[in-house]
Amino acid sequence: MVKSTTKITPLDPAFHGESNYEVGLEDLLTEKRNLLAKIEADPQATRETLQSAREELQIIEGLWENYHIGMNVFRNAKGGRDGIREVKTD
Repeated sequence: MVKSTTKITPLDPAFHGESNYEVGLEDLLTEKRNLLAKIEADPQATRETLQSAREELQIIEGLWENYHIGMNVFRNAKGGRDGIREVKTD
């Protein structure tokens, strides 16, 4: 499950509005998905190799999801308390 996050202004334009952690996870996720597909297509692959590749992909997907959940909370909450500090005068 891929969640979208608010884009940030990066220090390095190569990241296209994402953090280097985000980009690294995306690359790792793509790599693990490709590796799993390759192993699944290999008739010589052992059950252990296939299970290991699935577990590795599951770990990276968990990191991806946890990152996005945490960042969505942070990015949404960043300005959420501004109204509390306002002094109301009538």
